[in-house]
Amino acid sequence: MNFARVSLFLLVTHLSQVNGESEIGLESRRPNPQNNVAETCNSLKEEAQEIRREGYSAIDKADGIREQAYRVKDEAYELKEEAYEIKESALVARSALEVTLVETLALMKSQATATNLYIQEIRSSLSSLSERLESLEQDVGEKFAAQTNTMEEKFAAQTNTMEEKFAAQTNTMEEMFAAQTNTMEEKFAAHGAALQKLEEKVVGGTTEVVAKVAETQTTAATIRNRQQSWMSEIRLISLYKMTKDNNKSPNGYDADLVADGQFVDDRHREGSMRTYSHTASRAHNNKIWIKLGGLFRIHKIKIWNLRHCCQDQLVGSHIYADDELIGTVIEAVVTYDFSVADNDPTYASTVTLHQPLAKHIHILEMQVWGNGPFQNEDKFA
Repeated sequence: MNFARVSLFLLVTHLSQVNGESEIGLESRRPNPQNNVAETCNSLKEEAQEIRREGYSAIDKADGIREQAYRVKDEAYELKEEAYEIKESALVARSALEVTLVETLALMKSQATATNLYIQEIRSSLSSLSERLESLEQDVGEKFAAQTNTMEEKFAAQTNTMEEKFAAQTNTMEEMFAAQTNTMEEKFAAHGAALQKLEEKVVGGTTEVVAKVAETQTTAATIRNRQQSWMSEIRLISLYKMTKDNNKSPNGYDADLVADGQFVDDRHREGSMRTYSHTASRAHNNKIWIKLGGLFRIHKIKIWNLRHCCQDQLVGSHIYADDELIGTVIEAVVTYDFSVADNDPTYASTVTLHQPLAKHIHILEMQVWGNGPFQNEDKFA
């Protein structure tokens, strides 16, 4: 407030000076009648406005300085409060430190007193112990000397007795050993004769076993050759095998119809005699499986398509032996033969017809030709 008053006083003083200068200027102009009164008034008016603007500016500056002073004052108060808090914390810490030091000194003094008493007790105990040790050494020396004499006499007597017993037992053991040696020699002679007879029997039995083993090996080789000949016959291995599809038709066109051996009647005029399989809808990834019931070597897969219509539905299908791709249908025909090269033998237990496109699978028959079955470790090619 004081600063505002000073600023207002300076403004009023400046305006008074301006008015005085204006009056002096008017008086100086009066003798000249050619001056324009209106111009003089406008000039004075502009000067007054300029002075008023300067006054407002001075007031704004004074307000800013006053706000800065208030902020500085607040910061000073905050610093003062922080100083008081630090001072109080220092006093509290000093008091606590003094108390701790007093308690520590008292504890150290009491511990020192107790330690001195304990050391005195140890010294007295050591003196008493030393006296007792000296008396014990004397007693032990006397007793040891007496016991040593007694033990020497007993040891001499026992030594004589043990020598006599040992001599008697030695004679007895020598007689027993001689008797047992004669008995063992007689038994060894008997066992030698029996062992010779056993060796003769083993030699004869070994010759017979070798002959039988050779005969068995010849028989096993003959059986294996016959098995290879029989298993090398390429035949229809899919007929009446278990089948499955993933989009079953509700109208009786089951997957079993692809392995029933019937691939003649397919026309609708013979409705009760239709023998083709038909999926329920044109869905992506329609599949039909034939499970062969064992591990077979696949030589050829033949598919019989419908004859009366819709042969293009099979185009795009893939035929797999387990996970190995055998072939792909690329045109609409009646039958398809997918052969496997002899130099690339393929073994499988399942054959799959897969249509990845949004089409039906409807076929008359899927025939798998091959030979087997085999074990995983018993493949001839």
